[in-house]
Amino acid sequence: MGDSTERPGREASQRPSSSPLRPLLPGSWRRVASLVRPGRGIPLHVSGPSQPGKGRAPWRLALLLFLAITAVAVAQYSTGAGLVAVAWLAVGPLLASLVLSPRLTAVLAAWAVLLGIGLIVPGRPDRLLSHLVVLVLLTAFAVANSALRTAAQRRLSQVRAVARVAQSALLREVPATVAAGRMASRYISAAAEARVGGDVLEVVTEGGHPRWLIGDTRGKGLPAVRLASVAMTSFRDACSQPGLSLPEIARVVDRSVARAAGDEDFVTALFAEFDPRGWLELVICGHPTPLRLTAAGDLQALTPAAYATPLGLHPDIRPSTFTVGVGDRLVFYTDGLLEARDRAGRYFRLDDCAETLRQPDLETAADELLSRLLAHTGRALNDDVALLLFEATSASAGPRDEPPAAAPAHGMVPGLPLAVAGRLS
Repeated sequence: MGDSTERPGREASQRPSSSPLRPLLPGSWRRVASLVRPGRGIPLHVSGPSQPGKGRAPWRLALLLFLAITAVAVAQYSTGAGLVAVAWLAVGPLLASLVLSPRLTAVLAAWAVLLGIGLIVPGRPDRLLSHLVVLVLLTAFAVANSALRTAAQRRLSQVRAVARVAQSALLREVPATVAAGRMASRYISAAAEARVGGDVLEVVTEGGHPRWLIGDTRGKGLPAVRLASVAMTSFRDACSQPGLSLPEIARVVDRSVARAAGDEDFVTALFAEFDPRGWLELVICGHPTPLRLTAAGDLQALTPAAYATPLGLHPDIRPSTFTVGVGDRLVFYTDGLLEARDRAGRYFRLDDCAETLRQPDLETAADELLSRLLAHTGRALNDDVALLLFEATSASAGPRDEPPAAAPAHGMVPGLPLAVAGRLS
């Protein structure tokens, strides 16, 4: 999400040049990052508390602590230091309370108390009470701490489960195939423990012309998420109304955003509709322009004839139409990708990723592009990132000499090289 009102359409070529990217992240991190990708759905782990009461690892740790407590008691008994260091037996239960269940912690606490009594009785019975009280208090605290931690984990797990269900309803799964095309998407929220942020990503496949919306709300936090949900819901509803053109859908979403937004809020947005005959219609409202990787391997920016202001600021909506050939790939993204920086302050450059985008498998291309982004930023993102890749796989029979009727003639603009597009935007 962008907090600035920077001029819409700024291309990657305007960023300072960066040094060669670091090596790709290992496959394990790539799999972890894939958990937040809407292209394969949002995985919901609606399980109970993440407490270590199940599996072999907790029992192994409990056994290790049991042996450690016993070893300390034996060492104290053999050296005759029971009266001095008997309270150290409570260290085992205290450590257990940080990771183990209350039941296992209580077992270790009881064993530590029994060993403490055995050490104190042969020594100085007159000092039994004071040492025993300290040991009992510490072990009791360990059991209480384990119980409180487990209860807090249970509540947190329930809250996370509800949040994941709610967020999955907001950010629906992007289909892998649409009419005459394939798709792959990725979505990463910069907020910790969140699956959805203020970026907008929605695909509607009803009918023979798939439509999608990608956007970015101003600001951060829950207000941005709320405004993003308004934009996506309005887009879904508008697409379900028969007969609405893409510019009319954009106007419907703009009215919804204007009603829900605050005085300084807005949403940068890009609306797209693909005609299987080989036409792509775009409505760009203050959003970065997409890129087209042609079948020949050229990476171009699809620069419209004119830009509109973001949604919520009364944009003058005008569509643009581009030709898309079989094998062409289109890259749609939010400015969180363009504004990602490394430790030296260098921006991530999409125009250096042509080889990555040429991967035969679309999902692999999306994975590797995301891996390069995370490698560039050191796995830390300051802004949400939404990414959508589209590949035209076939063209239906029909005339291609004229654009769709919904797009005006002046909207036809050929794809420009990135350097030229950066100077024009």
